[in-house]
Amino acid sequence: MERLDCSKLVAEAKQEAGETNIYRADREQAILEKLSQGVPEDRLPEYLAVVRKIMETSRMYQYGMLFDWNPQLFAQLAKDIDIHSGGTRVVVRLTRPDQPNAMSSILNMVGDYGYNMQYMELLHFNKPEKTVTFDLTILGDLSETNMQKLMFQLSKESQDFRILKNE
Repeated sequence: MERLDCSKLVAEAKQEAGETNIYRADREQAILEKLSQGVPEDRLPEYLAVVRKIMETSRMYQYGMLFDWNPQLFAQLAKDIDIHSGGTRVVVRLTRPDQPNAMSSILNMVGDYGYNMQYMELLHFNKPEKTVTFDLTILGDLSETNMQKLMFQLSKESQDFRILKNE
């Protein structure tokens, strides 16, 4: 609970400053490097997996609060999309760094919000920039607040995020 209390303070400070960016890969990497010091090598991968999950959960909580305080942020993401109750699938396109855990964190995020991934298609591998672009089909209803929160967080933690379809 202490971690979530700290997360709330960060979200409140971001809100007060008018900021919506929580995730910074460089900052999280520095935290992982610092926290891994002194951890026995035979337990380091497992320890870092737990720390990553705590950071993911913290970001989810913070983005959720920012969404609740600023619902208009989602409207910008879905400006060309017909949102109707009873939808069953949302298709999005996003770009992530081509590095370990980059897509697994997205898949975990989808599950943490209570949704399932139906389909993932690799569209482009940009070797010079070391990025990968995917279309993801997520089973769920875009009119639901949790799905909108997921879309908001995905937009903040990936490049070139777009909602392509709401079916």
